Amino acid sequence: MPEDEWIDIAAAAERHHRTTETIKTRIRRGNLRTRQEKVVGPTGRQVIKTWVRVSDLNDSFGWTVHEEHVRRIRAAAPPLSDRQKRAIAKVFLEHLQEREAKRHSASARAGRG
Repeated sequence: MPEDEWIDIAAAAERHHRTTETIKTRIRRGNLRTRQEKVVGPTGRQVIKTWVRVSDLNDSFGWTVHEEHVRRIRAAAPPLSDRQKRAIAKVFLEHLQEREAKRHSASARAGRG
């Protein structure tokens, strides 16, 4: 979907796995820009439909927010010491060895049947 495309509130909620109320709250708080237009509703009466730009949704809910969050965490986190790196490597290696042993054991049991 092109980022300059406009979608309605229901489609915005579905796209980002949120409720329409969440989208409306962000609109009320000024976090999402909208445009409104009169359209013919399902009953034939004119209704005012609210549209939200896809790029604004992506900024509010999408990867842009996620990437900024991760960047802040990384900036605040101190680097690992050599001791911490060795401890992590040891645990990871032990995990891989256990997994391989289980795989080998399961394969040996299957061969006996």
